Amino acid sequence: MGEEKESAVLSGKRMRSYNAKKRALVTAVAVVLSIVALCFVNVNGAIPLISVPIIIAAAFVIDKVFIFIRPDVYGKDMLKRGRTPVIATSTVVAVFTAICLFSGIVAYQLARHTVQNANLVKEFSTVDDAIDFLQKSGLEDKYAVTVHSNNNGQDEFRITADFTPKSGEYDLDDFDKYKNVEVNGNVVTVTAKAYNLEYNGEKFVYYVLNERYLNAKIEVKDGAINVVDSGQALGNAIGAIFVIVAQLAINIVVYSVGIIAAIVPSEIYFEKLIRNEAKKCDEAK
Repeated sequence: MGEEKESAVLSGKRMRSYNAKKRALVTAVAVVLSIVALCFVNVNGAIPLISVPIIIAAAFVIDKVFIFIRPDVYGKDMLKRGRTPVIATSTVVAVFTAICLFSGIVAYQLARHTVQNANLVKEFSTVDDAIDFLQKSGLEDKYAVTVHSNNNGQDEFRITADFTPKSGEYDLDDFDKYKNVEVNGNVVTVTAKAYNLEYNGEKFVYYVLNERYLNAKIEVKDGAINVVDSGQALGNAIGAIFVIVAQLAINIVVYSVGIIAAIVPSEIYFEKLIRNEAKKCDEAK
């Protein structure tokens, strides 16, 4: 008797009206919140990255919650039939959203770290180790190196270095990365940068002959001893930005396709279920 009484008060018109208003409200709120989240992209790029997928997933679940809290509109029989697919789809949406979020956040943080440290060549525990890294040319096995310094007391100055072959003759290809290369007999002279550095009350003087990092220098910041090269910063930053854009684009495509694949069948099922239930109510009158 209870079920018959419930069926008797159900209205197909009311069901369709409530369903349309519910869907319009949830969609409108989700769109507004997503737009608001996107407005914070200049404050922190991670805000829309995290917020928008959560808003989409939450909108789907809340839309179904509005159905299940109104058995007086839809009827208990229809809700019973829809409970299992809603739980299954909501679980898939939640898990898929979490996976895509994790992947996107990890890629974003890695790229952000790379951009922030784009000029970092290597970290060292002591200044002496950093100096040794910069002063070795990599040609010591083939040449004897003599450095001539004209320290003017400035933070940065120039030195010349003579490379004398230990055996045979010099090879100019060994010096193609150096600037101001001069040859005098069998001696090759190059010009390089040198620096004065003060750390913990101790003064250091070093030059840069490392052919891979001729524009590098030692930077002491917050107690960390780093070799940095501003020349490579731009390339690393561009590379990192390209990687994050590509990764985010892939994540967006995968998430969009996955969410559509998960939600659309569920929406079609529920739309058909509600339409049939509404039709039954209209025919029962």
